[in-house]
Amino acid sequence: MKVEISFFPREKVITVPVEEATYPFEINGEFPYIVDFFCDRDSDHPYFHENFFCSWMDSLNHYPIYSLAEIHDFQQAEYEELFKRQNIAFHYMQVNRKDRLYVKATIRSPQQFNEYYPYLYGNGGMLNLSLWSLKHDVFGMEQREYESPYPVKRTKKNRTRLFKLKWMANTPIVTLTEGSTLFWVGYDGDYITALSNDERFATKESLQQMIPEKVELIMDVYDYE
Repeated sequence: MKVEISFFPREKVITVPVEEATYPFEINGEFPYIVDFFCDRDSDHPYFHENFFCSWMDSLNHYPIYSLAEIHDFQQAEYEELFKRQNIAFHYMQVNRKDRLYVKATIRSPQQFNEYYPYLYGNGGMLNLSLWSLKHDVFGMEQREYESPYPVKRTKKNRTRLFKLKWMANTPIVTLTEGSTLFWVGYDGDYITALSNDERFATKESLQQMIPEKVELIMDVYDYE
């Protein structure tokens, strides 16, 4: 099995929750190593990434794995049935809207991860937040102020002014500590990004030593400009 990867330059990352933010969550802490694993490059085996990540998490044995997923209210019953069937501990975090929920789960075995991975990946493919972290619970939720990217007009006493709307919202916060590794299902599920301060994520050669032997990593030359 061949998996294409690319290293994202750390200096290009915007970590605070603004329109230009690189990721749809706030990040605190150090993460010098960022690796994109591409999931859409093997038309003959469209689900190869599932086999890859499930095998990799199994061989690493860095349990418990913690996850945070943003789901719609109509998904709630399905997720709860899965958690109950697989005996996965979970709880809901604060929400911004009545039709959206943030669910944090604690995964303690390869069997649980294998069952939950399709949900995490599919959820990310729907442009919902899907994250998992090795060994460390790095997830939190805090209030942050947001500002509209474009000004709007407001007329008062026959005077029209332009101003930007501001509001407070609950925001997912990731706090990376020593030895932390986070995985995020990228937009449309085209890739999965690892953000880490584990030196084994520094080069293709060091990564190759920690993944299953049947997998060969291939460097992709991607222009991040």
